[in-house]
Amino acid sequence: MTESLSNYIDSELKEVLPNFKWRLVKNSKKKLIEIYITYGVETDETIQVQDSLGQNNEPGKVQFEDVICFYDPAYSHVKPQNYLTAIAFDSNAGIDKGLVDAILRQLNLTTKQGMVELREFLLDDFAGEYKLIWNKSNVDTLVKTMKDTGRYDDEKLMMDFEEDLSFFEKIKKDDEYDGVERV
Repeated sequence: MTESLSNYIDSELKEVLPNFKWRLVKNSKKKLIEIYITYGVETDETIQVQDSLGQNNEPGKVQFEDVICFYDPAYSHVKPQNYLTAIAFDSNAGIDKGLVDAILRQLNLTTKQGMVELREFLLDDFAGEYKLIWNKSNVDTLVKTMKDTGRYDDEKLMMDFEEDLSFFEKIKKDDEYDGVERV
């Protein structure tokens, strides 16, 4: 049996022990998985930063959050600009484990660099905004290197969504009432 994408991501992130906290969110109807990442840096108590929603940081700490998304474009209408990166793939065919490995390695590298850049941003009185930058060419290069060295795993990871039953399917499934709903 093929391993599920969400379970694989969760187990890999636990093994890598990244410098950020994460939470996986699966959406069955839209056939997408989002990885919410967050990290913080300690700062001077007097530094105030406002996020895009107008919220100020708590004194002494700046918290940063972003999201990456794995989605099936046939089911979900994702706007990639709303994510650090959005990876489209066919949920019925799955996604290569090697590609997911490269994405997770790039995510860890991106957040490590991001923490350094956030500290620099906080020290610069003239900086306008801070955001993480995803480097897709690094992912592509890593995938190529993994393939060239025989370390790329082309085993497919599948989305493991429980299908929501329609009202009529729920009635059919209910043997107790012989397929008829009684009020």
